This record gives sequence, structure tokens and C-alpha cells, in this order.
Amino acid sequence: MKRRNHLSRLALSATAALVGVLVAGCGTTVPLQTRQYVYGGGNQAVNNGLGNGSDGLGGTTTIGGGQPTSPAGGGGTTLPTGVPTTGSSGNGPVSTVGPTGVSTSGGRTSPATHPGKVNTGYDAVPATGPGWDAHNVYIGVTTVNDIGTVATAIGLKSANPGNQVKDGAAMIAELNREGGLFGRRVVLAPEDFSTASMLVNPQQDASQACTHFTQDRPVIAVWNTLTPLDIPTFRACFAQAHVPLLSGSIAPTDTAALNELHGYAISVISPSFTDLAPTLVARLKAQHFFTGWNVVAGAPGNAPVKVGIIAKNDPTGARAAGLLSSALARAGYAPTAQFNYTTGASGTTSNLSSAVLQFRSRGITHVFSTDNGYAAFLSQANSQHYYPRSAISTFDTPELLEKNAPLKELAGALGFGSAPSIDVDTAQDPGYITPAEKTCLVAQQKLQSYTGLRFAVAIGLEYCDAFRLIRMAALTSGGLTGPDLVRGLQGGGPSYVPSITFGSGLHTNDFALPGVGRDLAFESKCQCFAYTSKTNYPFGVG
Repeated sequence: MKRRNHLSRLALSATAALVGVLVAGCGTTVPLQTRQYVYGGGNQAVNNGLGNGSDGLGGTTTIGGGQPTSPAGGGGTTLPTGVPTTGSSGNGPVSTVGPTGVSTSGGRTSPATHPGKVNTGYDAVPATGPGWDAHNVYIGVTTVNDIGTVATAIGLKSANPGNQVKDGAAMIAELNREGGLFGRRVVLAPEDFSTASMLVNPQQDASQACTHFTQDRPVIAVWNTLTPLDIPTFRACFAQAHVPLLSGSIAPTDTAALNELHGYAISVISPSFTDLAPTLVARLKAQHFFTGWNVVAGAPGNAPVKVGIIAKNDPTGARAAGLLSSALARAGYAPTAQFNYTTGASGTTSNLSSAVLQFRSRGITHVFSTDNGYAAFLSQANSQHYYPRSAISTFDTPELLEKNAPLKELAGALGFGSAPSIDVDTAQDPGYITPAEKTCLVAQQKLQSYTGLRFAVAIGLEYCDAFRLIRMAALTSGGLTGPDLVRGLQGGGPSYVPSITFGSGLHTNDFALPGVGRDLAFESKCQCFAYTSKTNYPFGVG
């Protein structure tokens, strides 16, 4: 019994660190040689493919043996010849030149209005370039192979990510069955990291990854699956190299931070806190979240509402907390306290017991968090018999919370979620939320079964969206360079149909894929999180 309790406490205290690795698309227990390449499908031509054309792919291209050909019927898609990016954030109007060479002023622009036919044939791009050659196009991906073993060792439940090598291979096979890119085969170029190394020295690993994908093995784009690497210097490195970085990280981000990178950082799973904060607060108010609460009983009570915020003690945490504080103040619930937690060398939170003491002494009844560090806070709160009401979002990984956090701590929790496979368990799944979700799951499960592996579903879907976005961007813009892909993401993003979230939030000056969400609540009957309606609410509406 003592051993079991010890593992339970360890699991909760380490959840912030490990979930940060896991939700971003951790690794697999199947050995993967660093720098090996994974090739997908065969030589056949397939029309449209994933999403049945709803993601703007279109056309048919033959790959493999023989001479590559352009899409059937001279196909392609139509879009503006120039798609602008934002200027730098700061005081007053600043003119800059974005990836497309379009001059911007004051950080906001209007799309160019000159449509042109996009050539997606073999000869549409140079024979070779950064990240492609005459036969192949390379896409980079970060992996961590030991995380499943680590999670099991500390007793973290419902965290089996499935086989990530097969996730990548399945998507590469689908893209190649659709015709690859510009008559070339798409090839996966993975780079592996260890959990211990990332948690102890993420700066070093982030620098290594950027050097590898921009110099040692150049790729057209990178799919980063690891939250610990997703730090400002990591994003800036790829932006400076003009290599688009698609992120599965659940680290908080905001519109200004993404805009400063001119479209070279795209958040696949995390909404912008700029858009999330006002919507989260508004939806909580509509759900009557801000009512009296008894923190001893963990139930409705007479104590006046006092709000506290938990945030990581770093620049991104500070920005997210600032946006959340502003939204709360506008709604009439200005925070009474904010606690900025730190992480130790092992990646675990180190001072959240102090947060509990501070919040209790200041009469905090309702608690918000900006990231997945909330699991460790709940563990400390439970040990001190403190049960505030929790505001929950996808950043808190609700489905993992219900499996690993003390259930009494979740009583009365309400929130807003944008990714079903992260928000709710299989029994509460709302069904296929888009046609792309069904198509992606069928494609992924050709190589592995997700039966009983809820977390693996989330990993597979974010993989699917990342690769579909890269292909959509290339075929929309008619090119493979970094500026081409950024232009394509902005041009095709608004009509893109995602698989992991309810709707796209991508458009000019907005580089986070989640665009809508649903009300979420912890239900006492099932002791689980569930969506309380089928109504989708757009982000950014306060």
C-alpha cells in the first residue's frame, strides 16, 4: 500500500513535466534509429485523398517509378498571388517584409487581390532545394522513444501514446498515395531525444534539433511533437532559417508571440491565449461558474468569489496569465492572487505547496491555470484538504486529469475545450467532429489499433493534421520553400478542415489551428469530463 501511494504522489507531481512531453506527441516504445528515414506508399495515383478535397489538396499526381507528371487536368488551386504576414509588434506603425515579399504596415495588412493559377506539377519547383531533391521531399519530426516506459514507471494512467513511428509512416503513406508533392515522394526524417535530457536541458536539445533540421538534414518543414523543446529560442531559430515549424505543444502561446515569427510557427493543438482567454471567461460566466464555493467541502457555498491564477514562471506563462487576468477583470472578476510556479531539474514542479498555502490564506475559491502544471497543484491541494473550484481548458489535458488527479479536486469543474481526444474519454466522445477526423483515423489504424488507447487517438490526429497542413500549404502556394509554405498556410488555412479540433482558426495574422470549442464540465455521475452541448463557440469572442 505504501508503495502504491508513493507512486501515486510521484505520478501527480511529475504530471506537468511528462504530460508536457506526452500531449505533444511523445514517442514510442519501438526503437527508432536517429536520422533514419521513413518512406510511405507506392506508385499509384490517387485523386484528392485525405478529407476528400475538403482540405484543398485536389489533383492527382503519379509518383515512384517513371516520369513524374503534373496533376490530372492541369489541376491545381486558385489563391491570391500574395498573402501578407504581420509586421513586428511594438510602438507605432512598422513596415516589414513578410515571407511572401509583401510589404506590411502597422502589423496588419489586407490580402492581395490578384488571383493566379497554381502549378503543382514536377517542374513547378526547382529540381533541388532546401529540403527536397529530384525524387524526395523531406519533412522533419521530433520524437522521444522512452516516454511510455517512464510514464508506466511512475504510475501515470491513460498515457499510452501508441506507436509514433507508425503514426508518421501511416501519414507519409497516405500523402504518397495522394501523389506526394510535385511528383516527388514524401519522406519522414525523424530526430529522437530522451525524456531526461529534455527535462534537464531543453535549451541544448532545442538548439540541436534546429541545427539538425536546418543544416545537417535540411527539411521543408518540421513537425515538433515535444513540448519541452517548444521554447522561444527554438521557434526563433526555425523562423530565422525560414523553415516552418508546426507544433503539437501544449505550452501556452498567444497571437503576438506567433505573429512575431511571421507565420513560421504554427500551433496545431493549442489555441492562442489571446483568443482563448476572453472566450473561456465568457463561457464560464454563461455556465454560472462564478458562484459561491466552499473550499473545505468542495461544493457550492457562501464564500464570495475570489479568483487565483496558476502560471509557469517564464515569459510565455506570464503573457498567458496577463491575457487571462485582463479577460477576468473585464468580466468583473479581477484575480485576487497569482502564483508563478517553477520547475526543478527533473522537470517536476517544485513549489506548488506554497501556492496552496497562499491561495487558502487569501480566500481563493476559484482557480485558473495557463498550462498542464495544474495537475501538480491539485495534488498539493488535496494533501492539504483544499478544494477550490477549477476552470478547465484543453491546456489542462482534462481526460488525463480525470484519470490521475484526486477526483474530489475536480468536483464542480467547468470549462471550455477544443480537442475531444484530449478533453474527454472514449465513452464521452462526441463522435466524428469533422469528415477529416474519420478519414484520418481510418488511415492511421491501417498500421496500428487505437482500441483502448484514448491518448494514442490524440497523437494520431495531431500527426494527421500536421502533415495535411504541410501538403495543403505546398499545393496551395505552388512551392516548397519556407516562404511558399507560409503563404500557402495563410491562403488555405481558413478553409482547412481539421481532424483534431472542431474548426480552423487559421487565417492571415492568426497561426493557431483551433478556432472553436465547446462547453465542458466534470460530471459527478460518471466522474468524468463531458461536453455539455453540441454548440460550437468561436474563439476570440468575449
